[in-house]
Amino acid sequence: MADFITVTLLRHGITRANQEKRYLGWTDEPLLPEELDRLRVVQGFGKQFDLCITSDLLRARQTADLLCPELERIEIKGFREMYFGAWEMKTYDDLKRNASYRAWIDAPESNTPPDGESFQKMQQRINAGFQQLREEADKRHCKNILLVAHGGVIRCLLASLTKEKRSFFDWKVSHDAGLRLTWKIDDWKGERKCISLQEVPLTAKGNG
Repeated sequence: MADFITVTLLRHGITRANQEKRYLGWTDEPLLPEELDRLRVVQGFGKQFDLCITSDLLRARQTADLLCPELERIEIKGFREMYFGAWEMKTYDDLKRNASYRAWIDAPESNTPPDGESFQKMQQRINAGFQQLREEADKRHCKNILLVAHGGVIRCLLASLTKEKRSFFDWKVSHDAGLRLTWKIDDWKGERKCISLQEVPLTAKGNG
């Protein structure tokens, strides 16, 4: 892999709010106990990486700690999920009669949750976070990076870093597999889009 750089995007393990389909943004909720057990079983997945970067939120840190216990971990606040403001920890059923919520569902790029974060601001901080990831990887001469983050963060990165013609909402991001982006060294240095995208199942051996 000397001529290539890979970044594997992995969504954190499942929390109670995920299970209950709540809008979980910056609320610092832990993983479910059964998720801790599930991730312990697949610890081998983390052995393929030489650097682990995470959101600074607990659910991402717990996932990284279990998968990469012996690897250096760098926390980047820019990789937090969207901040949903007044809608944080609410469900669709809680909000479906709210006119501003319905407007946001119809056009999230042009509407913002009350006291929350705009789509544009989220994209800007995620882009800045990825620049920081680049710098940390280059400084350490790392070529196989794991990023443990959140569904919205991963969708933003996939929309901006791949050549796929999909919008933010077209991407499906599960808790059971990573998505590996690969660059040739020259493309990485030139900050061009990745040359390939591959799903990497979360398995004990971690060999995809």
